[in-house]
Amino acid sequence: MDNDLTRRMVLGASGAVSMAALAGCGGPGEENDTDEEEPDGAENGEADDEWEDIDEFYFEGRIEAWTGLEPGIIDGEDNPTITLIEGNEYDFTWINADGVTHNLEIRDENDEIIDDYQSDDVSEEGEETTLEGVVASEEMSVYICTYHESTQVGDIEVQTD
Repeated sequence: MDNDLTRRMVLGASGAVSMAALAGCGGPGEENDTDEEEPDGAENGEADDEWEDIDEFYFEGRIEAWTGLEPGIIDGEDNPTITLIEGNEYDFTWINADGVTHNLEIRDENDEIIDDYQSDDVSEEGEETTLEGVVASEEMSVYICTYHESTQVGDIEVQTD
């Protein structure tokens, strides 16, 4: 009988702790969604200050993903969504990290390469290439590797300055 009493006490105490923990979570007006909020101006398609001074992206290319290296805002992210400012010019540099053939293309929503924005194919591990002079336009939708379209693809958001 002592075991029943102990078990009831433990169950009752854990239930009380669980209820107390749940009581403070997710109630109206208590959400902390600062990470989800659009930065100033971004909700209207205007430029987000965080992206304004960026003019080069540096990635590591592997079959599994494009991994962001620079700028810091994408460091360590696989297939990060990047933001470009319409009319600004960008360079996309990437290094082959697995010795498999890759390239980088900028495509629109119809899967068409925009303005011949396509890097050279690179197949040696450690080899690096740069797609220079990419001028951001509204039609840009993704950066992608033609050889690994299902895994090496990241979204592009284009904002106005």
